[in-house]
Amino acid sequence: MTVAPVPGALSGLSALGTVGGPALSSAAAVLLDMDGTLVLSEQVHRQTWWRFFDSWGVTVSEEEYERHYLGRRARDVLDEVPGPWTGTDTSAALRAMDELAAELSDAVTVVPGAPELLRTLHRGGQPVAVVTSAGRDWARHVLDVVLGVAGEVSVLVTAEDVRCGKPAPEGYLLACERLGRAPGDCAGVEDSPSGVRALVAASVGTVVGITTTSSAGELQAAGAGWTVPDLRAEQWAHSA
Repeated sequence: MTVAPVPGALSGLSALGTVGGPALSSAAAVLLDMDGTLVLSEQVHRQTWWRFFDSWGVTVSEEEYERHYLGRRARDVLDEVPGPWTGTDTSAALRAMDELAAELSDAVTVVPGAPELLRTLHRGGQPVAVVTSAGRDWARHVLDVVLGVAGEVSVLVTAEDVRCGKPAPEGYLLACERLGRAPGDCAGVEDSPSGVRALVAASVGTVVGITTTSSAGELQAAGAGWTVPDLRAEQWAHSA
């Protein structure tokens, strides 16, 4: 599908409706991942994982990291992926990872267009849910301090709110329940294949991949209907 370029700067909810496919303005609600989707924080999370691996004397390749760890809740990964931690109490290690992430929070940068997108949706009366594999303290810090959009988020679902993290659909289903919206009427945006699979498993109507941490091909293979490089209005207007 080809979409003619929209002249001039795009602003307001009507601009989002010109998207060549993922028309956010027609969605009953918008569901957003946080790390990798709203902020570029993967380097922080990689450092926390590498510190964890070093503490156990484990070597993990980039391929293994991207397949098993990227975009997933740490507790789920440690329960699922065999290692020297299997069968042990990892709660102290998980706390240490959270503390290290907090120390490195200054390294987090904003995905272009992220704050503007949330404010535009909010002004247009569209509810927004943020569904993240991160803990609540980290999520609140990112939304309030880094992005300054905590007031624009109607529902926040964090690691503490679900029994099974992504790629399980529980977080997105919970967000839709709290919003009072049917998943099929919503749009969702994710940066990782596991997150995209969670949206698909939740039967979210419009699934968009953002290519900040994964390639368009990887996201499409996971089930994304469209991909965008960032969240700026002009990128959305020209996506297809």
